[in-house]
Amino acid sequence: MWEIVLKNLLFVALISLIAYSLLVISPTSAEAAKCDKLPDVAWWSKSHAKVIATVDGRYQGNWQKYIGRWISYRDRMQKLFANKSVAVVKSRGIRMQGVQLQNHIKDINSRLDVLNCLKNEKEASAGIELENFNTAAGRNSSVATKKSQFAAITGNQLDIEVTAKCDKDSAIFQITNLGNKWPRLGEIYVYKIDGKALLSKRRVRMGNSQQATFRIRKRGGGSYGPVGLWVSPSWDKRAFKYDATITCPR
Repeated sequence: MWEIVLKNLLFVALISLIAYSLLVISPTSAEAAKCDKLPDVAWWSKSHAKVIATVDGRYQGNWQKYIGRWISYRDRMQKLFANKSVAVVKSRGIRMQGVQLQNHIKDINSRLDVLNCLKNEKEASAGIELENFNTAAGRNSSVATKKSQFAAITGNQLDIEVTAKCDKDSAIFQITNLGNKWPRLGEIYVYKIDGKALLSKRRVRMGNSQQATFRIRKRGGGSYGPVGLWVSPSWDKRAFKYDATITCPR
């Protein structure tokens, strides 16, 4: 009789252990297990978890938007390769041409395969139907936290990211051009939101991967309160709407 009881107890314990194991496997872990590893490129994120966190945070779950940026990047690299031109990664001081650039394009395609796998697994694990998350041309999407804000902005020959953060009482806006060199000059405005007072204006023609940074604070020190940035390309009329805002402590 004791043997039967012992066997029953062991059976229950085994079932409980299996159930617990299934519970502790997170959707992210399951997704990562089903998808291939990301290509080993030094300046790219190689973690499935980091990619998923980036899409969930910066892109508000918009996988097509995130993947679309990599497709645009791949297309630019293919155009450079076809024209026998040089691709430059300014952040790393790397120049690629010929076979090296061709191999880089293969890495991009491999990354796209993994990204599409992660996208499909993420949507399947959430139990949702595929939806069209494409951001309409000329629109911008943003996500804010208590300390910073990120915005992805696309339009006619416009593909930029804007980050806004506080450094003590200073508001810092950073713009990164992810697309091709701007066809003409564009204007970047920073306003004090209360009263829409212009604080800074800059005319620029941004190249690929170029960044522009604005640090906004009072001359004697102190914050202006809520401030906002708006990008106005001369080649495409955009309705006025702050692309990023931030409020730093006074």
